[in-house]
Amino acid sequence: MSFEDERAGFEKELEEYYATYPSDLSALEAELHALSAGHPEWRPAQRKAAAYGVLAERCRVRVFRHFPFYFEMDTGRRRTDLGEGGVGGWMKREPFGQALGAQGVAWWKPCEESGLSIGWPVLDDNHHCIGNDNVFRGGLNGLVREAEKRLRTVQPHPLPPLLAGEGEAGRERAFLEAAIAGNQALIRIAERFAEEAERRRTEETDPAVRRRLERIVAAARRVPGEPPATFYEALNTLLFMREVTQELESNGNSILGHLDRILWPYYERDRAEGRITREEAQDLLRFFLAFHDVRFGMREQRSHYGTNTTVVIGGCDTSGTPLFNDLTQMIVEVYRELRLVDPKLNARVSREHPAEYLDLLADLIASGNKALALFNDEVIIEANVKVGKAREDARLYVGGGCQENLLENTEINSRATIYLNLAHVLLMGFFPEQWAWFAEREGLVLERYEGTRSFADLYGAFLHNLATVVGTHIDQRNRTEAEGGQYNPCPLHSSTISDCLAKARDMMAGGARYSFGSVALTGVGTLVDSLFALKEVVWERGEASLERFRERLAADFAGEETFRQYLVNRVAKFGQEDEAIRTFSTRVFADLARVCSGQSNTRGGVYEASLFSFRTFAGMGVRTGATPDGRRAGDHLSPGMSPSLLALGERCGVAQVLRALEPLALTLYPVVAVLDVKIPAVPGGCRAELLTPVIRRFLEIGGSVLQINCVDPALLIEAKAHPERHRDLVVRVSGYSSYFNTLPAEVQDEVIERTLVEV
Repeated sequence: MSFEDERAGFEKELEEYYATYPSDLSALEAELHALSAGHPEWRPAQRKAAAYGVLAERCRVRVFRHFPFYFEMDTGRRRTDLGEGGVGGWMKREPFGQALGAQGVAWWKPCEESGLSIGWPVLDDNHHCIGNDNVFRGGLNGLVREAEKRLRTVQPHPLPPLLAGEGEAGRERAFLEAAIAGNQALIRIAERFAEEAERRRTEETDPAVRRRLERIVAAARRVPGEPPATFYEALNTLLFMREVTQELESNGNSILGHLDRILWPYYERDRAEGRITREEAQDLLRFFLAFHDVRFGMREQRSHYGTNTTVVIGGCDTSGTPLFNDLTQMIVEVYRELRLVDPKLNARVSREHPAEYLDLLADLIASGNKALALFNDEVIIEANVKVGKAREDARLYVGGGCQENLLENTEINSRATIYLNLAHVLLMGFFPEQWAWFAEREGLVLERYEGTRSFADLYGAFLHNLATVVGTHIDQRNRTEAEGGQYNPCPLHSSTISDCLAKARDMMAGGARYSFGSVALTGVGTLVDSLFALKEVVWERGEASLERFRERLAADFAGEETFRQYLVNRVAKFGQEDEAIRTFSTRVFADLARVCSGQSNTRGGVYEASLFSFRTFAGMGVRTGATPDGRRAGDHLSPGMSPSLLALGERCGVAQVLRALEPLALTLYPVVAVLDVKIPAVPGGCRAELLTPVIRRFLEIGGSVLQINCVDPALLIEAKAHPERHRDLVVRVSGYSSYFNTLPAEVQDEVIERTLVEV
């Protein structure tokens, strides 16, 4: 039976199941805490290993009548949880984890309340990806064999059993044994899915459903224990590994994988040997992709209006050969046909790709799909190579979460744990007294702008303050991330990541080949405009003294509307057609990357600057005072690397914005720099043949990531007033997509506002 035949039943079945989801597993978690307390000699990996076996037997599994894959394991996490909750996170709630979390909350809370920064209290619990190629190569049994082989090289410890966990050899043995236990637990869970499907098959009267259950039984008895042999088994492996691994590890795997690269050999072989037709393969893709909208309740108002789940298409293979195949085409067709919101579709593009591929993506955007982001291979691969990653590894990058990239199979990163408000850092030099609490707490000295005799002096003071503030945030991040191997070791997930087994080291403790971090900078457009305004108005034109500027900012331009309008309309802004601002922005972008990159983390990597787009530009803006570009206190900051709202309009259309990117060295931002472009979908304004040149121009000028949102402003205004008439209206909101009527009013207003001014 096809997806079309099953869709209503599939959606109803999942909705009914999730209506009573999750189960209360507090008693099971109490057992795990008691088990851990009874073995104080255990290393963290040993505690995690013991839990794997318990969870594999005690958490219920569910097979659905109208769904062809097996994936759902109830560990007590919320339906809208992104992967970090549930009983699998029991170690985070041990006394050590609670203390570490409390310390993190105490540090970050005043930063968030002031609008300076936000961050995860301990470490990044999401934005990860299974090492899919390593799993597919030999199955989980292959990983077990690899771990056992490495274990034989670890010197036996001469101490009695209760002390056998001591020393480096003990740590290595504990990790490898836990990795083996984790993979064996996953194989056991797959067996339980087979048993559950067989039980349901014996009770089933519908012949079509019986055949589906028989297929699940056969697949679950093979994969992921063994390498997948068919397209169907490969899809099951991707979904099972993503869902069930994060249930056991309590570590969100936001990336399903590079689908058209990983799945192509299985599809090609099945087609050649007559096991599958194109339509049958596409129907499986419909189920595989569509379940996320239902699983996360994307059509309803939930606690989280958007998930981090992504899939990747296009790009290239390890040799650099561009990828565009029949699976690429089918996946895009499914997104257009079903108007999917989740998972987000990240399409890797380059000037080497055929015109057919770029036209296909342009057509998807023009159709109204809002789940797509375009990643420029030529910039992102080179950016990763520049920071020391092997080119063949960098070619397998995937984008996850919002747009944060990592290298599939080889990298564990910390991409979304420091979001920093650049506008606040700029204002620190004007109003250091407002930040005395932060300076005293961190033992730092902020440089004042008072008395500076040139813009160079002021700019130097700003960069000093930025370096100091970034340094304090990295110090805090390192204090907690250094404890990741004790807070929440992930030996199961680690076993799928290259080098962890060879090093006998957990990915949370530096076992992965690459373990980088990120400083996500918010409001770069607002910052560039503000610095340029100070340079022009105070020192170049002599229109105001620095002290008078400070007074106007402190008063939020009260009684100074003429001066504010002068700033808004007579001083060039990033994204506008002006050579002076183009030259100036190039300098600022480069300096930001230099100051915010290169500091070491605790896992053998360094921090990288990033400009990806998330909701911080709105939340932080509410808590930020007036800025020298003419922005009033409380207004939004600029998102990603996009121009500010003050820059947009007749002087700043798509062509001007793209040209503004031309001189920027975006290879300095390996985590990506995201440009949001909203094009009003007026007659003739959003046709595919007009969008393809935009994509090509973006590639030519060296952009990093592009999001194009084609929306009719009048339709948005109508939908806000009458949501019942527009339940299917989808919009792109920074790093995620959502049904418009599920968004909070302030987010709806922001989307409307940007769409009204962008052309």
